[in-house]
Amino acid sequence: MIRVLAWPTLLLVIAFTFPGLALRPQARQAPSPPAQQTGDAAFEQALEKGKELFRQRKYDEALQAFRRANDLRDKKCAVCYGWLAETYFSLEAYKNVISSADKAVALAPTDTQLLVKAYNNKGLALQALADKKNQEKLQEAEAVFRLGLAQPNAPALLRYNLGVTLLQENRDPEGVVELKRYVQLEPKGSYVTLATKMIDNPRRARENFAPDFAFTSLDGDYVSLEDLRGKVIVLDFWATWCGPCTASVPDLRNLHKKYVGNQSFVMIGISADFDDQAWRTFTSQNKMLWTHYRDQDRKIQRAFGIHAYPTYIVIDHEGIWRYQSIGAGYRSAIGLEDAIRKYLTLAAKSTAAR
Repeated sequence: MIRVLAWPTLLLVIAFTFPGLALRPQARQAPSPPAQQTGDAAFEQALEKGKELFRQRKYDEALQAFRRANDLRDKKCAVCYGWLAETYFSLEAYKNVISSADKAVALAPTDTQLLVKAYNNKGLALQALADKKNQEKLQEAEAVFRLGLAQPNAPALLRYNLGVTLLQENRDPEGVVELKRYVQLEPKGSYVTLATKMIDNPRRARENFAPDFAFTSLDGDYVSLEDLRGKVIVLDFWATWCGPCTASVPDLRNLHKKYVGNQSFVMIGISADFDDQAWRTFTSQNKMLWTHYRDQDRKIQRAFGIHAYPTYIVIDHEGIWRYQSIGAGYRSAIGLEDAIRKYLTLAAKSTAAR
């Protein structure tokens, strides 16, 4: 995980020591690696430097440090290759993840802990390259996850990853079984809610369902994605300090006026403003009559991976993320209104069918 549409599932990565969340929606488990390699101070310094840079998300610099440490072990350092796989994954260099994981496995065939991590990273890389469509790569990912699960005391997160892969292979009964096992093994886990949603609706593993969100609007209304189910939602991520955003307001006013009479249409402005009064004054003076929310803690922006403004997103009546335009004004958002018309039509047909 816009770039392209964000993945709807959580790809769980078993990390070496980094306990935080990556930019994509990935959970990281963080047991410390065994001290397989001992040696001179230069090696230890390079390895520790790489770990620290990784924690700071300075991934390019971390790569150099891990490569340096590996060179000091004549390119035969299994732990180094494990860290390289982790770092390449953070850079979305999935082919490099696979090659690094394979080298880690070859160099440490009896190190259970390292094998679990290597198999998990390789499986996730194959799953990412599959992009939910390439069945051959999904089958490879499945096989690799099963290798990880065959190791003693394999973590429950591997069950989750295997379950998601099976759902993406359209093998729903098997995938649901694995997800239920994950929930059973980690009933209080942070990702039980996501697993449960996929158990209830396996399409969530194959479609780009929008992340859940909820807020209290500028007008004092509580708004949630769940409550908006059945409607076509246009999200406008913007700010008063963003030139292309403010220049697009007249066009957005016209868009809202055009579709506001359609009961299936909802437009929401998600502001990145820090200045509450500036935001309130601007929306009032410019007669922006649609729903507004100031995302002061960046929670919704993080959920959708927003890093540029304006960004326009269209979510269909089923809650599936269908369209995105990033970092350009309304008139440069090619296909936005076409997407709105298309999904309003589909929403009307769905309503009529019911």
